[in-house]
Amino acid sequence: MLLSDWLRDNDITYPEFGHRTGFSSRTIEKWARGERYPKYKATKVILRVTHGKVTPQDLYDATELYNNKTQLSAFSESALAGF
Repeated sequence: MLLSDWLRDNDITYPEFGHRTGFSSRTIEKWARGERYPKYKATKVILRVTHGKVTPQDLYDATELYNNKTQLSAFSESALAGF
């Protein structure tokens, strides 16, 4: 399960999750959006706090989705620049 989905399903805000995990709300937002991949220690904390619902693989998948969207967006912009 993606972190963003878990947060939404449990009605938990970035600041609240940050308080539970000891990380800043901005860091939580970046992880939830897939902008950054958390380090090993953080993935263990996320796994514990979410009771195993958000796994390191889920966090990696979110990062891959974000990177693919960013690359596709950049490609689309450059492709349209010639028109």
